[in-house]
Amino acid sequence: MKKILLIEDNPNVLLNTSRMLQAEGYVVITATNGRDGLEIAQQTIPSLIISDIMMPEIDGYGVITALRSNPATTAIPFIFLSAKSDKIDFRQGMELGSDDYLTKPFTRDELLGAIKAQFKKQEIINNYYRQELDNLRGNISKSLPHQLLFPAIEVMGLADILVKNYHAMEAHEVPDIGKRIRKAGRDMHEMVKKFLLYAELESMENVIDGNRQLRSSKATFVDIEISSCAKKIAENYNRVSDLQLSIQDASIQISDSYLNVIVKEVIDNGFKFSSEGTEVIVLGTSDANEYCLCVVDHGQGFEPEQIANFGAYIKFEKKLYIQQGTGLGLAIVKRLAEIHGGRIEIESIPYERTSIKVFLPIVS
Repeated sequence: MKKILLIEDNPNVLLNTSRMLQAEGYVVITATNGRDGLEIAQQTIPSLIISDIMMPEIDGYGVITALRSNPATTAIPFIFLSAKSDKIDFRQGMELGSDDYLTKPFTRDELLGAIKAQFKKQEIINNYYRQELDNLRGNISKSLPHQLLFPAIEVMGLADILVKNYHAMEAHEVPDIGKRIRKAGRDMHEMVKKFLLYAELESMENVIDGNRQLRSSKATFVDIEISSCAKKIAENYNRVSDLQLSIQDASIQISDSYLNVIVKEVIDNGFKFSSEGTEVIVLGTSDANEYCLCVVDHGQGFEPEQIANFGAYIKFEKKLYIQQGTGLGLAIVKRLAEIHGGRIEIESIPYERTSIKVFLPIVS
């Protein structure tokens, strides 16, 4: 049953409107001033709020401002009631986050129509995010076990060799097997971290305060960070001579840790899917508004339809490359860029040239 909070200082309007809504099957909670209404809203979390504008204690503008700044109440549909019909008042209410605006006197049909419209909109939004969450859960449940299968098999196989054949092994063979087990374990650990990070980013995408906090972060010494990460990745692939660097410094609107995730995933992608002896070019440039990290390689690349369908858990890798990655790394980069007000652009001619550009806002 839908619960509606009605905030109105006129006793006649309050009584008549609450009776009308109760007759329609709604549970109605009332408050006679903005301060009480704000407290009740934060305590009860109603399905919808209807509020007068001109009220004692706190006016309607103050109520909606406080509610929209609280993560627990920021998404509650809000309808203003007002005797004023000026465009300025309407505009101010909508800019503060009101979902609708009715002028007094209003008819029964007008009020009920506005309420039903807000509940319908809320239902559509909830269904959309419920479906997105179901898709995310389904993708995780299907993809995570599959992608962990290969290193898990390797760990079990190598451990089995140690258990069954340790007595017949040469001294140098045991450390070699140990190193391979350690690498497979690290691969599993990295995969799990990626899935958990993506799930975290998905959950925070629509949390307003969380996004504001993220966008207040700042990364400095970007040239050192990118260069250091690129050289380390090139060393891991034994391809230091293939790396070409040209990095400008800047202050970017992102935390150091998230910048490191982006840099690592994009550069690692360039080395992972290109052949030894071919260049991997890493460029960092900036203008007055954006910083662009560009990684160019001459490897496998992406087909046009793969780029067009770029999203969560889409595997860019063809079957030949199935054991080399989950396809989740670039999805994480895309989500991080979007949350921070940036974007990712991919241009590719398969097996000729692939360019991945990540744009992030410059700190003003």
